[in-house]
Amino acid sequence: MTRNDTNFGPIDLSRRTFVAAAALAGGFGGTAQTTAEASDHDTVEVGNGSYTTTLPDGMEEPPETISVTSSVESPINSNDWWSSLLWEEFSENLFVHPLYADASENGLDVGFPTEWTFERDQSMNHAVAMMDLETDLTIGHTGGTFDDARVDGWGDWSVSTVWGDGTSTTLRATMAQGSPFVYCEFDGGDAELSFPSTPDVDEEGNVLLVESNGTHYGVFAPEGATWDGIGTDTLTSDLDGEGYLSVALLPDGSDDALSTYGDYAYNRIVDTRVDWTYDEDESIVESTFTFETKNRPESGADGVLTTLYPHQWKYSDASTESWSFTTQRGEQRVYTGSSVSVTYEYRGMLPYLPDVGNCDPDELEAYVQEVADEDELIRPGQEDDGDDTYWTGKNFERLVQLLPIADAVDADDARDRFGGALRDELEIWLDATVSGDTDSPDVFYYNDVWRTLLGYHDSHGSASELNDHHFHYGYYVKAAAAIARTDPEWADLDNWGGMVEHLIRDYAGFDRNDGEYPFLRNHDPYAGHSWASGTALFDEGNNQESSSESLNAYAAMIEWGEYTGNTELRDAGVFLYTTELHAIHEYWFDVDGDSHPPEWDHDYSSNVWGNGYWYKTWWTLDVEAIHGINFLPLDGYSQHLGWDDDHAETNYQELVENRGGDDFDYYPDLMWMFRAFSDSQDALGLWEANKDDYDVEFGMSRAQTYYWLTALDAIGSPEPSITADHSLYTVFSTDDGTVTYAAYNPTDSSITVSFSDGTSLEAQANSMAVTTGGDGSDEDDEDDGDDESAPSIDQFDVTETSTGPWTRFAVEWAVSDPDGKLDLVEVEMIDGSGTVVDSASTDVSGDSASGEDSVRERDGVSEYDIACIVSDENGNTSSETKTVTAS
Repeated sequence: MTRNDTNFGPIDLSRRTFVAAAALAGGFGGTAQTTAEASDHDTVEVGNGSYTTTLPDGMEEPPETISVTSSVESPINSNDWWSSLLWEEFSENLFVHPLYADASENGLDVGFPTEWTFERDQSMNHAVAMMDLETDLTIGHTGGTFDDARVDGWGDWSVSTVWGDGTSTTLRATMAQGSPFVYCEFDGGDAELSFPSTPDVDEEGNVLLVESNGTHYGVFAPEGATWDGIGTDTLTSDLDGEGYLSVALLPDGSDDALSTYGDYAYNRIVDTRVDWTYDEDESIVESTFTFETKNRPESGADGVLTTLYPHQWKYSDASTESWSFTTQRGEQRVYTGSSVSVTYEYRGMLPYLPDVGNCDPDELEAYVQEVADEDELIRPGQEDDGDDTYWTGKNFERLVQLLPIADAVDADDARDRFGGALRDELEIWLDATVSGDTDSPDVFYYNDVWRTLLGYHDSHGSASELNDHHFHYGYYVKAAAAIARTDPEWADLDNWGGMVEHLIRDYAGFDRNDGEYPFLRNHDPYAGHSWASGTALFDEGNNQESSSESLNAYAAMIEWGEYTGNTELRDAGVFLYTTELHAIHEYWFDVDGDSHPPEWDHDYSSNVWGNGYWYKTWWTLDVEAIHGINFLPLDGYSQHLGWDDDHAETNYQELVENRGGDDFDYYPDLMWMFRAFSDSQDALGLWEANKDDYDVEFGMSRAQTYYWLTALDAIGSPEPSITADHSLYTVFSTDDGTVTYAAYNPTDSSITVSFSDGTSLEAQANSMAVTTGGDGSDEDDEDDGDDESAPSIDQFDVTETSTGPWTRFAVEWAVSDPDGKLDLVEVEMIDGSGTVVDSASTDVSGDSASGEDSVRERDGVSEYDIACIVSDENGNTSSETKTVTAS
């Protein structure tokens, strides 16, 4: 489809606004009691748009008091694993992984959860898996109890909290996600460690080895410190005037662990920072996580000892130690160093699926016209919900999808009506000066206390609790991108683009020096995914349900950045999208089968919590909703759901089994569209049997479902092994080996998109380009027709390297490829039932490579097969297997 320069025509919509009241401005003011002050103006102009600094009448906003110290000046970083510290005097449970902690009047309670508790019902429509929480010790102060604990600063995945701020008796604790350490500082007294019962203690001068509730901790005080109370349930220290110590969760009670941890125990983390690069030519996203420390005199090594999550160590060349912890996220491996890098392939996304002409054009046009004939294209969401930010966004989604479909059938009038509705409604929301109905604000308000943009009407606590901004605002950005794609002038910063970028900066601010919005509000870079709750005021920590709407928001950034020429914003979108996607595969879909609890009866989690997993939703136990909430909105960014056909099949069969059949009635269109990834013919059959009699999901249309099903039936499932030197692309392949390459060119000149298998695709200006390769065989064609040479495994040695709770095996390998197209080496550990219990993979290239990976046994089975598999860029593979016996 080529660019259409038609200005979408207006539609009949009433204009709405609010009656302005007193304005809000101000800042943190250097205290925890942050109260807004009046300003002279209640609107701030941003190009053609504007936002208000006056709270609309009758609307709610977050509290004016934030639990921070006087040193906090930067925009509040809400929606984090530690956010409850900001909202109350102390905190709810904080899931640091591997530790859990909570702030109380006595100090910081610390524990290491190890046992799962499961809540299930017989219908399989409701299941919860959470770890049991038990405090192993409390880090307190000899000066007594405290009135509150306030946030004193934070890094990208770390936080420092102060008890007794403003008094002469204070305790400061610093925690970082993944770190087994809590770093503490004391003023006006010394450390007091209390335990639920008398712990076992080995005293080695200033260092203690403590066992409480069966868990080992190292306590590292300054040289010269002494301890009292050994043999009781309360230990007190004389810190020799230095005022610091650290407490560390140890993997065991060995001298080796205590000594190694001791080398890093005196390196207090003072900042954590993530930086990223997107190499478009190589389609690679590299994220570097850096630790800044303040090293005490007792330090024995530079850097930190921390752990890497599965979504990190599986995609990093970093060498990890033999120790690891089993946490709510699976195996977290111990790593030492000052920084660590994680590298992902960026496998592309599209603004919409390509038109491959596999449908009945008359039928498709009829479905397009069905929507075009509606009296109101922007509809109220649900009964009594009105036109809040979420349901307005769902309206936007439906129309965004219809635009290219209308173009595909030359339904110009319908296309213009859809585009006009998008434009008109967006401009209402993006302009605070529009007048109309006073009971429906349709406006964005800037709250200067929390440094956030709040849309009214709000929903799901998006204003008062700062929930779900990425879910809601992502739809707005996506709608704006759809307009920008064909009308770039509309998106200029001095037209409407400035307000659109305010929305992006609110939920995904990528400039850490932006004083108006926090850095990466919703996305947690070390956890790898976003958090939905702004408060995290739950016993189980923070959570995120609709991972798909999170991805949708970051995909919208990629599109917006491309259409507006803002490569910095686009690259941030690629980083967020790619990182979030890999975390979703690990923790929502558990594609490798090693992140969820072994006893979890599902292949999927609908909601990921700090402490575990849900198989249910916030509002219903319907199985279609439980699965569909992580599908919607299905779109060009959603193709990752079909990267693994077998996993898509497993997930679909689970929902069918728990549903009691495939007679879907809650989200039938979503179910059929997801089914198309694993069996497009079955999906089309379900559509044909029900297409005239089903309730269309609010953000979708019959046209979109029909278009999607027929397109995937023609081009197959997404093919993740082939990448491209362009941000807007996807590759598809069918069971018979036919490969389809699609790319959208957002520029005003033709471009050539090069794919990693050697295919080149010419894309004309402002259009989608499609080409097909393969000969219908089971193997893809290479340009020269010679792809028959498979790579070889030249070395494959397996050595048992450690024993303990688990046995680990080191696998040394060397591989080569006569065509110089090495791509991937995978090592799998397989039990007697054929289940892969552990795996590792390494990206390789060229004609030869060598390396070492490690895998470990999981469940005490003594005999395993270890397989080494090497593949090339054309999908050719070779493998060898060895049988090993664990000690």
